[in-house]
Amino acid sequence: MRINPAMEAFLSHNQGITNRDLDSKVNFSELLKNELNRVNELQIRADEANKELIAGESEDIHSVLLAAEEARLSLELAVQVRNKIIESYQEINRMQI
Repeated sequence: MRINPAMEAFLSHNQGITNRDLDSKVNFSELLKNELNRVNELQIRADEANKELIAGESEDIHSVLLAAEEARLSLELAVQVRNKIIESYQEINRMQI
């Protein structure tokens, strides 16, 4: 069994996004909105997988746990990014002109 290094997985996941972003300018608010929508989709997918497991429609607990953990990590990352944005905004407001 071969385990891919994290960087290899990251690059293969974002390969299409990187090429597109280099060609056009990306609006920061659109980028945030798209990523928050992705976090929401992961939360919904994890919730649906959990409901299927409880209802007995799915017997693969491994995929349910993976979906839940992916959703948790994406939400945690979104919260940390939000905290950094707020902290940066507050720091800019403290600056004297």
